[in-house]
Amino acid sequence: MFDDLPIRFENPILLLLLLLVIPTWFIGRMGSDGQSAGKFWTSFTVRSLLIALLSVALARPSVVEQGESVTLMVVADVSRSIPRTLQRQSQDFLKQIEEAKTQIEDRIGVVSVARDAEIKETPNANARIEIGSHAGDLTATDLAEAISTAVSIMPTDTANRILLVSDGNETEQSVMEAVELARVNGIPVDVYPIEYEHANEVVFEGLRAPARARLGQSIDLKAFLRTAEPVKGTLRVWQNDQPIDLDPDSSGDGITLDLKSGPTAISIPMSLDTGGAQRFRSQFIPEDSEADRIGENNTYEAVTFVSGDGRVLMIDDGGLETSALAKTLRDGGIEAVVEGPDALTRGNAYLNGFDALVLANIPRWTVDSETDRAIRSWVHDLGGGLVMLGGDQSFGAGGWIDSEVAKALPVRLDPPQERQMVRGALALIMHSCEMAQGNFWGQQVAIAAIEALSRLDYVGIVTFNFAGAGPGVNGCSWAFPLQLAGDKSAAIAAARKMVIGDMPDFSSAMSLSQQGLAAINAGQKHVIVISDGDPQPPSRQLLDAFVNDGITITTVMVAGHGSRNDQMNMKGVAQYTGGTFYNVTNPKALPKIFIKEATMVSRTLIIEGDFTPSVGPTVSGPTRGVTSVPSVDGFVLTVPKEGLVQVPITVATEEGEDPLFAWWNYGLGKSIAYTSDVSGRWGSAWAPWAGFQGFWEQTMRWVMRPAAPPNIMIRTRTEGEKAFVEVEAMGEEGGFANFLQGKARVLQPDGSGVNVDLQQIGPGRYRGEFDVSGRGAYLVNVLFPNEDGGVAASVQAAVSVPYAKEFASVRDNRVLLESVAERTGGRVLESGIDLEVNDPFERSGLEMPFSPTRIWDLLAIIAAGLFVLDVAVRRLSFDARATRDAARKAMSSRNDSGGETVSAWKKARSRSRSGRDGQAAASTRFEEEAESGGFTVESDVSAKDKTDPVAERASRRVEEPPPQEEGDMTSRLLAAKRRARGVDGDGKGGKQDG
Repeated sequence: MFDDLPIRFENPILLLLLLLVIPTWFIGRMGSDGQSAGKFWTSFTVRSLLIALLSVALARPSVVEQGESVTLMVVADVSRSIPRTLQRQSQDFLKQIEEAKTQIEDRIGVVSVARDAEIKETPNANARIEIGSHAGDLTATDLAEAISTAVSIMPTDTANRILLVSDGNETEQSVMEAVELARVNGIPVDVYPIEYEHANEVVFEGLRAPARARLGQSIDLKAFLRTAEPVKGTLRVWQNDQPIDLDPDSSGDGITLDLKSGPTAISIPMSLDTGGAQRFRSQFIPEDSEADRIGENNTYEAVTFVSGDGRVLMIDDGGLETSALAKTLRDGGIEAVVEGPDALTRGNAYLNGFDALVLANIPRWTVDSETDRAIRSWVHDLGGGLVMLGGDQSFGAGGWIDSEVAKALPVRLDPPQERQMVRGALALIMHSCEMAQGNFWGQQVAIAAIEALSRLDYVGIVTFNFAGAGPGVNGCSWAFPLQLAGDKSAAIAAARKMVIGDMPDFSSAMSLSQQGLAAINAGQKHVIVISDGDPQPPSRQLLDAFVNDGITITTVMVAGHGSRNDQMNMKGVAQYTGGTFYNVTNPKALPKIFIKEATMVSRTLIIEGDFTPSVGPTVSGPTRGVTSVPSVDGFVLTVPKEGLVQVPITVATEEGEDPLFAWWNYGLGKSIAYTSDVSGRWGSAWAPWAGFQGFWEQTMRWVMRPAAPPNIMIRTRTEGEKAFVEVEAMGEEGGFANFLQGKARVLQPDGSGVNVDLQQIGPGRYRGEFDVSGRGAYLVNVLFPNEDGGVAASVQAAVSVPYAKEFASVRDNRVLLESVAERTGGRVLESGIDLEVNDPFERSGLEMPFSPTRIWDLLAIIAAGLFVLDVAVRRLSFDARATRDAARKAMSSRNDSGGETVSAWKKARSRSRSGRDGQAAASTRFEEEAESGGFTVESDVSAKDKTDPVAERASRRVEEPPPQEEGDMTSRLLAAKRRARGVDGDGKGGKQDG
């Protein structure tokens, strides 16, 4: 009804309120008795306008204007699958698109896409098509997300188009589903295909190995390769990073292959002489490098789990802590492998090849955050067993407080709240570093240091904030004032929000931290400085203050400017105060350094002395049957966690019973905390103990993951981005095991775990599937529970994704891009086309939008003003006669005043010309006063011949002395009143002449 009007109403039905004008007229007529016709019609008109404005405002009107401009959203694919040279060519084409914009009001927006979409330019008339660097992962392509992002930021007051610049190879989601959103909104998607084909590309499509095998068994590795053209090259294989000699008769360790076009399958026999996870990696190296453009897709990996009698991985930096323990376990038939902390970086598949992990006095700063998460997930999701042994760099003293591994332990690493302990204090001085993501790494290192502290330690953060807001020194202030760490949430929140400025000198920040640390009572006081080294060094006097107060300073130089003086200054500060200097080139190492330095204030957790442990009786668990253990010379203070934690061995101190040995079940696995050591400086009495082997062998067998049952077989395979795990289960009597409630837990490369349901697909056969979109190893743990809810059987397998799907493409997917254009009514643009003919801002076929501008709020404001006018018209009366009289009186008064003013001017002028003496001047002033007072003086009678009573009284007033100051207020007021009336001093009034 209203579609053709320039004004649209959201609620047009409310316009019926205009009919209220009719009853308003009748009501006004009924109450108009005694009113004039003019007043009635004025009131009715104002009320009618008020009702009309309110009715229209309630209908919410908007003025609708049709838009004339076009917005072009450019979606540019920057993923690694596109050759660099072709990406540069596409940039040149986009520059031509930018220059083709002829209408000033047209707008351009830009979105770049790889694994994630990133908005480079929101639509505006002055935008430039600059892709720049893409911050996300370039090894995947999600065109669907890019199209959705482009549609979401398009303006509603212009017609819209999308230009998709891509090779069409997507690895995430489906772009055809996303373009439906564009089609429904009438947005055509033009495409610019980036075309290429790697004619001689070799793609390693798979390396298959059995998921599980027995020790000493021979297996066959299956390598699958595909090439478009015949190519010659060498195939190599590594087992656990050790090269395998595939051809003993040749000088190298690989075999030479002549691959024909198409697929090729190669079988490689292998012997499994070692238990645990056997990681196989194979690579094809072509003789002609030009025959293979993408090197990432020439390698594939596989994992086979070899069953044995149980394997234990001992992480011991130097091997001294576990020498006696490793020998004892081997004597008991348990395979013990001793490695340094670097072994944990080999990945989840390597760790999953062991049934138990022992961390022997290993500090937190020797492992990265990814490994920290992986250990916890390995215990919780894959059923591994964890044992942490004590030492001066273990538990809370080693920086494990609030770590992921700490979640798996049966004890809390913070000291108990009621313990009276020497506190530590740490101040962090954060200086901006000119490196990539400088603020991000500043936050990460501060958080890592805070988490390494105990709740009883002090912590503070000093930054340079440019303006010097808050109490501070020369622009430096406490981003987090020095205080007890507590639960650390406030300190971590402050670290996330801090702004790190470029301080000109170290003295200001160091002076502030020295003042704060000197004012608190702490046993260990420490400062950590992170900087690029260019601030001016502190004075010797300030450093002496640090030394005198027992405060050490550690300096961490990151992204230095190459100046030797800067490095020597920072190193000198650390050495002078007893701290440590670090020159960091890789920012990923920063969290480890800060954790290590932060633990300097947590060494109070170490308790040393001669202690005789107390052993409680147990009927189950790792200490079953143990009645006594040797003494220890020290341990790390911990607190048992709440829940089902068992503490069979404790140490009595003056402040209570502290745990020496504790255990619990954590997820699918188990963990043990032994807070002393077994052969170091605290456990010298343990190795000679007769029960040493029996105690630790029983402990280790209890914590180890149970061996895989021989009646369960497991296989894995991948198809695209899906992985499948298939299990065959046999019963105890040899038949198929049916109707089992099995489930699988998958540990992903990023350390997170997901559950996978197993569905029975045949007699004794079960299958589950999960996504494998990212690169890395996916570890699978299949569980079959027993009737009591425990684990009846557990078996592990692995799925490897050696390279991103992005590198599997050897040519573009133009067909997909053409389908996108056809589906949305877009065009296929080519290089070299005439952009005047194929205008990227083409308007034909586009529906120009109508842009509404609301006006109801303006109408409501006008109605409010009319309401006031309506009240005034009804309440106020207009008397025309009184108005005329008032106007006449005002005009008369104005004329009289004007005449008196002219008369006074004339007399003043006359006096100035006559040059009378002083007496005449006084007389003239008297006459002026009389005239200004409204009196008339006769000009034809001489002042000497005729006495004027008014002048006489005026003369007396002039001659009268002023009232005395000492008179009271009442007397003065009465005198003033008499003078105003013209009454003389004796109370008699004068008589004014007619």
